[in-house]
Amino acid sequence: MSHALVTRRHFLQVSALTVAGGVIAACAPMAAPAAPAAAGGATAAPAGALIELSRFLPGRQLNVNVAKYEVDEFNKKMEADSKPYRMVLHPGPDTDNDYKTKLTLDAAAGTLADYYEVVSTLVADFIAAKYVTDVTDKLSAWDGWQHIAPSLRELGTYDGRLYGVPGGSTFTFFRRKDVMDAAGISGDQPKTWDDFYTACDAIAKKTDAIPTGLPAATPWGGGTFDEGFRMVWLGFEGTIFDESDNKWVVSSPNLLKAFQVYETLSKNGWLTVDMLLTPNPWEPIKYQGFPKGEVILVTGGDWQWTFDWGPEGATPIEGLFEKVDRWQWPSEKGTPFTYVSGAVSNVIASTTKSVDGAFAFMTFQNEIDTICGTIPIHLGGPSSRTDLAEKCPAYVEAVNGKMAEGTKLFETGRHYQFGRLNANRIADGIARATEDIITGTVGAEAAMEAFATGILQDVGEEGAKRA
Repeated sequence: MSHALVTRRHFLQVSALTVAGGVIAACAPMAAPAAPAAAGGATAAPAGALIELSRFLPGRQLNVNVAKYEVDEFNKKMEADSKPYRMVLHPGPDTDNDYKTKLTLDAAAGTLADYYEVVSTLVADFIAAKYVTDVTDKLSAWDGWQHIAPSLRELGTYDGRLYGVPGGSTFTFFRRKDVMDAAGISGDQPKTWDDFYTACDAIAKKTDAIPTGLPAATPWGGGTFDEGFRMVWLGFEGTIFDESDNKWVVSSPNLLKAFQVYETLSKNGWLTVDMLLTPNPWEPIKYQGFPKGEVILVTGGDWQWTFDWGPEGATPIEGLFEKVDRWQWPSEKGTPFTYVSGAVSNVIASTTKSVDGAFAFMTFQNEIDTICGTIPIHLGGPSSRTDLAEKCPAYVEAVNGKMAEGTKLFETGRHYQFGRLNANRIADGIARATEDIITGTVGAEAAMEAFATGILQDVGEEGAKRA
């Protein structure tokens, strides 16, 4: 992450909000960022008074169910321990774009919740804009920190400082093994993108299904980048972010090759283009097409075993673990990889009423007993704690062992620090570029040039460059 600080006005300019959201934010008074709250709380409460803290997160029902359990148990513990802190749950919008807009507007207005879930591509910008409390000393002293997977500790560190307990997921393709087997199509792992294209061609010729729903275009919001493009980009050899000068490389041979993947898939009819252009593209692709066996290859993380297709998911797949398995990401070198994504998710606002109270909730949320208690409610992804399987046997058995496997993959998968300053702007630019490509508006080269020009205009030569 760049060492440069970001003002509120500059932050709003590069956040690339929706037009309506951008207008509202631009018209809001631009007060200087509030100073971080002092340990123990910025506002002293009268002796014996309760300090009510707010928790903000996307309003997806399964996650809200888990959050309600955490809040209720935390409040019981605080009461039992005669501590003054109480947490109140405030779910926000459930879609990526709406949640990101709400979060950014709250940040600009100085009305962030005490404890909130931040979008991964906004983490670095929020830290630079001083919307987040630095908890380095507190977190380093927490006895659970040593049990967080090392790869996630690395991905959750920004300029050597800590702002929360990092979470993670492993990203791959999910495939309808049963449909491919029935059509006599090889299930061998594609090593290169040419191998992947061969599989797509076989699916198109031997079934009535669309080969892949690789995320693209603007309607998917941050998912276009998070669930697709960054792994495609990472699979081609070349610089993505130059550590020597803290700049994104926005025009390069490897970036062009990544854009050409989308061009190849769309031109050959192997991509769910029409579905990707709908308002909530994950619904026709992941909640309808994939469960019906009408889309064969989709991308995403471990949460899909439960949130999307599990018994309580959006669209359950009967016999899920027999019908679905995973393919790693192809690469230019012919070495497939599982991608490990990790970042700080839940953070403490710099304007919180009590850093101590919010931090108490942060650690409570990540204790073994709390995590173990949430498993029967919903297990949306692998735990970042490497000691959970040993201390909570239910974790090993849950979701057919898929989440425990994910924790192990944190140590063997490939990871990369995409959480840089202006990552949100990069993600939005990629979404627009891939939309232009898959609709045939421009080719891959023209899309990359427009992307590079747009990024350089928005963040300047101090934040990006051409190779």
